[in-house]
Amino acid sequence: MRASFAAIAFVAAITPAMYAPAQAAQSRDASPAQTNYEGARIVQQADPQSSLVGMQLFVRAGLDRQTPAQSGLSALVAEDILNTPVGREQLPLREALQAQGGAISYSVDGHWIRYYLEGIKANFGPQLLPLFEAALSHPNFNDTALLRAREELDRRIAENEAIPLTVGLEMLNAAFFTESDAGLPPYGLPATLESQTPADAQRFFATYYRRTGAVLSAGGGLDATRTDDFTKLIDTLPAGATTPIPIKVAKLRGTQRRLVARRDVAVPWLVAQFPAPSLRSRDFGAMLVLTSFLERTATDVAGNPSVTTVPFSDRPAGAMYNFDEQPANVVLFINGGFGDPSRPFSTALSVIQIFARSKLSGDITTMKQIAAGTYVDAASSLEDRTWFAGVFAAEGVSADFVAHGLKAIGTVRAADLQRVARIYLSNPNVAIVLPRDNQSST
Repeated sequence: MRASFAAIAFVAAITPAMYAPAQAAQSRDASPAQTNYEGARIVQQADPQSSLVGMQLFVRAGLDRQTPAQSGLSALVAEDILNTPVGREQLPLREALQAQGGAISYSVDGHWIRYYLEGIKANFGPQLLPLFEAALSHPNFNDTALLRAREELDRRIAENEAIPLTVGLEMLNAAFFTESDAGLPPYGLPATLESQTPADAQRFFATYYRRTGAVLSAGGGLDATRTDDFTKLIDTLPAGATTPIPIKVAKLRGTQRRLVARRDVAVPWLVAQFPAPSLRSRDFGAMLVLTSFLERTATDVAGNPSVTTVPFSDRPAGAMYNFDEQPANVVLFINGGFGDPSRPFSTALSVIQIFARSKLSGDITTMKQIAAGTYVDAASSLEDRTWFAGVFAAEGVSADFVAHGLKAIGTVRAADLQRVARIYLSNPNVAIVLPRDNQSST
């Protein structure tokens, strides 16, 4: 069978505006400068026009450093750090930073705890960083702090239970990560959080907040912040490396690898997860193109325009290439609020199989342009750009993620799309999140 790209052109339309972000991003920031410091990596992307500085601190204290009985401990420690009293007024770190024009948040990933600090560039080095250093140097893990942290995490857990995409992802991750606990829920469970003590939090912090393997990625108006300011923050982490807690979980088998849950949601959602090549793989660029194509196909079949400026939870369909995870994966989701989610899902998989099994004719330049625009547009904010550079640095790849990604996409051939689709995008794990009825929750 010979497949023409004209048959699927409805998902390949593009205008210059769709890939203009790729050109804009290349001129917005200078190429990242990367240095090694005492086992850690420091990446800096200078943008003299920016009035803000953003900084990501990656520490290898994520979900894979917990056991199931400790689920939520990584988030609990991070929450305690953000509530640690600092400065002359002894305000909680969050409030002390706000008083100086800054803000801080954290994310718990499969392998990392990531802190994002942002603030006015004049204050960042002399005022904001020392406050963060103080909290990291002497975090508060007493009973009162843990109680406050549990309350916040219980609230976040409840919020996530009402987001179908999050419910589906958590189910799939639990089945996908079979050699570590990277698939545990990011904020844990109320029962496991309740069992954690100040001693547990202190022990986790002392064991996993280590310098070796840490990454500090900063961007924006760095002219008022020195490299020494960043090395002082790194110095708050003791020397040494950590390793994940090894586990072995049986993979889902069979042709119908489906997980079902019922929650208090209005419409059904379908979330599928495929294995994917790593960031270092020669297939990285091809998977970027296929992920972009997969999203546009599902969105078009769902009968709704592809809008990427709204939250994922409000989109009719979407696809995410999680190349920062180990192992990497691609997620496709369909929002049932726009109709039966199984139809666009089946159609998207069918189109992908055309790539895998047919001899393709036609020019893939348009597909690559779409993928390039999507890729660079994902790094439009200061927070996103520092995340990208940090992830690339952590993987030992050039921190110049724009150049690396665009080069990877530019070298993709039709044969690469076929091979990568055939290897990775054939038999996903699927999570179906249904509105609750008289049946008990799964």
